[in-house]
Amino acid sequence: KMEEAEEDDMTRGDLGNGLGRRPGGVYEGEDLQNSHLFRSRERSGKVWTSLLSAKRVEKSDTAALTHSKRSSFHDGSSKKPVTFMQQNSHESNTEVSNEELKQQLREALEEVEILKVELEASQRQLEGKDEALRILQSMAVFNKATSHTKEMLQKSEEEKRTLEKEISILQWEMEFDQDRFRNIEDTWTEKYDRIYCENATLKEALKLRTEEVKTLQAENAILNQQCLEFLAMLDVKQQKIVQENLSLSKSGTADFTGLELAVLGACTCNTSGGQPCPCAKMAALTRKQLLHQKQEVMLL
Repeated sequence: KMEEAEEDDMTRGDLGNGLGRRPGGVYEGEDLQNSHLFRSRERSGKVWTSLLSAKRVEKSDTAALTHSKRSSFHDGSSKKPVTFMQQNSHESNTEVSNEELKQQLREALEEVEILKVELEASQRQLEGKDEALRILQSMAVFNKATSHTKEMLQKSEEEKRTLEKEISILQWEMEFDQDRFRNIEDTWTEKYDRIYCENATLKEALKLRTEEVKTLQAENAILNQQCLEFLAMLDVKQQKIVQENLSLSKSGTADFTGLELAVLGACTCNTSGGQPCPCAKMAALTRKQLLHQKQEVMLL
């Protein structure tokens, strides 16, 4: 029977005052209130028992009084003083009992008021327990409803962690590629700067060489003009001989330039006063000898 009562309390959602108490309830105040209620009920029970006993006494007294009246009516005039004394005693007893009953009635009314207040308090307490029970039921329903959402949140958290790992890996790769591209860019900028400097120096050298070529061309034009003037001053035979020598020198330039350059490049003479060195004289002599031999071969 106790187990059935406990199961009944649990199914009905008892939150206190019974064997099926649930956690979270405050039971000290409830015990005090229950003890006060028990004491008030004991006092009210005593009052009602006293009222019932007084009513029983009153009924017995009235019954005895009627019986005495009937007996006195049957017995005659000899028994009238005794019945009068008994009637006075019964009236005094009824007055005392009426006062006691009034006092007990007032006490009972006070107890009824107290019980009304306690009943209202217990009703409020029951309403609070019902509200708490509804809240707990709604929380249970909410927990059941949010179990799926909790699983979805866990899955989303796991996906978030995997995405964060992938993002961190991609960021590391991007940083590595950026460093590599930065190094490549630095090397190419260094190469470009070096080539730019070399190009600037080559431009300066080319500019100087073009100026030298221009001066040499001007000098060559002056020499050609002087040669033409010199030819105009000579006779016809001498002009032919000079023209033949010029043609031979032009045709043999490719043959004798390397030798002349080799001789003049190997020359280490230091002359002063604008006089030609022995190496230059030897190169001119060999050149004249070769020209003379070529003329003889052509005559033969």
